[in-house]
Amino acid sequence: MDLDYVKLGDGRLVAFRELGCPREAALRSLLVLHGLGSSRIAAIPGVRQELLEEFGVRLVVIDRAGYGKSDPDPNQTLRSSAVDLEAIIDKLELGRRVWLLGYSGGAGYCWAAARYIPHRIHGIALWAPVGNYWWKGISDAQRKSMISTLTPNTKLLFSYMKYVPPSILRLYARFVLARRAGQRWVDHCKATLSPPDQKHLAQHEFAGLLLKDNLESITFNQGAGLAKDLELLCSCDWGFELDEVGRCFAGPIHIWQGSDDRLVSLELQRWIKSTLPQTVELHELDGEGHLSWFCFNDDSHRRVFETLFAQSPASEMSYRSSDRSYSTRRKLENANLV
Repeated sequence: MDLDYVKLGDGRLVAFRELGCPREAALRSLLVLHGLGSSRIAAIPGVRQELLEEFGVRLVVIDRAGYGKSDPDPNQTLRSSAVDLEAIIDKLELGRRVWLLGYSGGAGYCWAAARYIPHRIHGIALWAPVGNYWWKGISDAQRKSMISTLTPNTKLLFSYMKYVPPSILRLYARFVLARRAGQRWVDHCKATLSPPDQKHLAQHEFAGLLLKDNLESITFNQGAGLAKDLELLCSCDWGFELDEVGRCFAGPIHIWQGSDDRLVSLELQRWIKSTLPQTVELHELDGEGHLSWFCFNDDSHRRVFETLFAQSPASEMSYRSSDRSYSTRRKLENANLV
C-alpha cells in the first residue's frame, strides 16, 4: 500500500505507506521517520519485501507534518510531534510499543519520542542522525569542531538559521527551496556530498528514487514541512536536554554514522555516546557517507534488523497470537500445511 491516511484528533491528515507483513501476521512494528526533503516514498531505500517478511516486520512510513501528502501543523513542536506519533501508533494498531527508525533529520523526532513517549518504544535505530549542537554539555570549542566538517550550506543552517524568524523560513522554503525540488536537488547532492555518496548517487535506481521522493516531499505543501524542520531542528532549544532522554528511556538506541558524512558530524555522535553510555550504541562506518551505507544495501539492512531484533521477544504485537515469522507462515500456507 503506497498511500493511505490516518486522521488525528485535531482533524489533520497524516499520509503513510506500509510494507512488509500485514498487521495480522507481523511480529513487530517499525515506524520510519524520514529526513529533510524526503517523504514516505523513500521508506528504507531499497529494502526488500522478503527481508521484512523474514524478520516479521510491519513497516509503516509516514509523511511527517507538512511533507508529502500530510497536512502541515503550524503549531508543531518536537513535543507535539511525539504526541502525534503516539496517536498514530494507536490508530494504526501498531502495538503497545514499536520500534523507530529515524534517518537524518527524522532522528530529531525520534529523540523527542524517547523523551516524551518512552513507554511506547521498544528501541530506536538512528541513521546519520541530526542532533542539537547546543545541547547542555557541548562546549563552544566542541561545537565549532563538530560543525567544521560539514558542507558550507549545512554550516550556515546550524550556525545562523536559529536567528531567522519562522515567517521568513516559510517564505524561503516556499519560494526558493520548493522551486529547487527534483532534479536540481539531486544535482546539488551529487555536487556537494562526499565521494562515497557521489558514487552511490551514480546508480540510476537510487538517483531515480531520490528524484521522485524529493518532488513528493516538497511540492504538494510548498515546502511547509521543510520550513518547520529548519525552525525546530536548527534551534538552540529543542525543549529537552540529552540527559533527560537518558533518564526517561533505557534504550536501546543504536546510531549508525559514516566517517565521511558531510551533513552530520561523527564527532557529535561520539559526544552523544559519551553522554549516554548505557543507552546508546554507536556503530561507526569507516569510509561511508550520508547515503552510501544506508540506501539500496541489503547487507546493511539485514545488519540493522539483526542488531535491533536479536534480543527482542518472538512476538511483540499485543494482538498477535502466533510466534511464527510471516515468511515461515507463507511457506507453510503455500505447501498447504497451515
